[in-house]
Amino acid sequence: MKRVIALLFALLMMAMLTLSATATQGNVVYDDGAKECIFSPGSEYSPTDLFPNFKDVMPGDTLTQQITVKNEASNEVKIKIYMRSLGAHDDSVEFLSKLGLTVQKSENNQMAYMFDAAADETAQLTDWVCLGTLYSGGEVNLDVKLTVPVDLDNNFQSLIGYLDWEFRIEEFPIEKDDPTPPTGDNSNITLWIAVFGISAAIIVVLLLFKRKENN
Repeated sequence: MKRVIALLFALLMMAMLTLSATATQGNVVYDDGAKECIFSPGSEYSPTDLFPNFKDVMPGDTLTQQITVKNEASNEVKIKIYMRSLGAHDDSVEFLSKLGLTVQKSENNQMAYMFDAAADETAQLTDWVCLGTLYSGGEVNLDVKLTVPVDLDNNFQSLIGYLDWEFRIEEFPIEKDDPTPPTGDNSNITLWIAVFGISAAIIVVLLLFKRKENN
């Protein structure tokens, strides 16, 4: 009986961890009916906030956030999806310049760096960067890491930093002889194919810093 209870408890803990992981994941979903991207989970600070894990940041923290970019368009279209950084809001530059930010993309079962700089910079994401060509149901995963120096000045306590990301969608018709690639395929698509629509949205990265209490 004890073994059964222990097993049930273990399964319950695994389910809770799974729900927790799902709740803290950021999502960018392209809806071809609305011709726009839908962002979640959002927050009280912004409906397009993708970074629930980047809250209550403290000195010495290294925080991670996974973002899934997915194509939920019909089977009749494929999309190329791009992203770029517009940098920090003017009143956030000083704060975010103290923090490090990296962005990696899953590519051919390997992680490829897309961004590695101070959080306020646009750096490698100044210009549009193609995340890949996605067929219906395809997705690309981004792993974002925020690094806070342990000696960050307490003058930054309780500040909120805003960083804008922008996504762009190019929609193409699927031709009869067009082979369906694996999910998240990054194969090149010739640009002479008609562009059906462009969807753009601004992502707000929210950072809330609180002073670490002295032991």
